[in-house]
Amino acid sequence: MGYGIAVEEIGEVDLYRFGRSKQIFRGSKPNLKKPYVAFIGGSETFGKFVSTPFPDMVQRYLRMTCANWGTPGAGPGFFLKDPVILEACSNAEICVVQVMNPVALSNRLYSVFPRRNMRLRGVSSALRSLFPGVVFEDFKYVSAMLRKLASEDIEAYQSVLEEQRYAWVSRMRELLNDIETRKLLLWLAPVDAAKSGCIITDEMVAAVGDQVEKVVTVRINAKSGANMAFNGAMRDSAWMTRGVHSEVSKELSQVLGEMLNLDQALGLG
Repeated sequence: MGYGIAVEEIGEVDLYRFGRSKQIFRGSKPNLKKPYVAFIGGSETFGKFVSTPFPDMVQRYLRMTCANWGTPGAGPGFFLKDPVILEACSNAEICVVQVMNPVALSNRLYSVFPRRNMRLRGVSSALRSLFPGVVFEDFKYVSAMLRKLASEDIEAYQSVLEEQRYAWVSRMRELLNDIETRKLLLWLAPVDAAKSGCIITDEMVAAVGDQVEKVVTVRINAKSGANMAFNGAMRDSAWMTRGVHSEVSKELSQVLGEMLNLDQALGLG
């Protein structure tokens, strides 16, 4: 699969299809006959470049099935297009929803493909008017287009950011509303959001926070040069090291253990 996994570093990984879903997911096929926790999100939840992503680590802590349906490059629209996964998430005890990338989401200025959210499907006449000197046909990926737009006219680019943020809040609220179980929102955020160029803001997360039972924010100190991953300018999530996955899993396990009343039994308190 073209998931950009560094095979030379972590070896082959298990992949499987789930039910009628057309997507391929990572890991051994989970047993959903017993209570389980569902995880949905992008490349970070999927676990690119690591042998053990944080959903697998949480499973070990909780001793409970954790179904990882994270998908590289996915935005909120990806899961809204998959009723099989939405139903499975709704049947979970808790669904952990990653704060996904606004870049990988269709909006009024550009559209992405339903199954490959980082692939550019088309642009609107409004976006062409904002950037008359840009040849949009040159771009296959949203990230490449956005880098060009930001360098072309930073003032006009603010309109793109505003549209991305508006669309993200709207679609995230729709997604969270469609998942009919207890929900935890996970934000993997840069330590300094302003300097990192992070599109997601505290206000955006707060705007969807009433849709979930818990919001867990893990502030990550990305290495120099890796901070662009937070705003979608990079295609991978190399800043999500093994250590970061371990940190995320510990914080999530603590909160999930409390939500599931498992903390005392598992010694997580």
